[in-house]
Amino acid sequence: MPIYEYQCDECGLRDEKLWPKISTAKDTIECSSCGAQMRKIISPANFSFPHTPVGGARPQNTGVHAIDYSFDKVIGEDSARKWKDIESRNAVKDATIREERKAGRLVKREHLVPKLDGSGEYRVITEPERKHANEGRTTAFEIAKAAKGSGDKKDG
Repeated sequence: MPIYEYQCDECGLRDEKLWPKISTAKDTIECSSCGAQMRKIISPANFSFPHTPVGGARPQNTGVHAIDYSFDKVIGEDSARKWKDIESRNAVKDATIREERKAGRLVKREHLVPKLDGSGEYRVITEPERKHANEGRTTAFEIAKAAKGSGDKKDG
């Protein structure tokens, strides 16, 4: 029997409903708290892939002690490696800033962008690039704001 999750847009209540068949599940039901209509929402899937964390080290619960007991060590080593990478990038950025300041330019970390040659070095963003990036951010903000505004209106 499928379980569906519903959320009320009025009061924020989330609830689950058990339906005898998939075909009998409704898209909206009445909220038990405020009486408004609750809409069916997509629930996260409940499964995992054993033994191989994706996107960095994560605690595992595989049920196999030989694998599970060392997850703290794995996470610690992963964190240490990532912090070393960050420190290395910051050292390269600081060296670039020192060179720019020797040339008489007041540069901060936020003025630096990676070079596109894959060297791991940084360069100062140019004024046209900065303007273009800010225009893109402004456009994205306006689109998000308009999308949010159109979502507030209800058809009726």
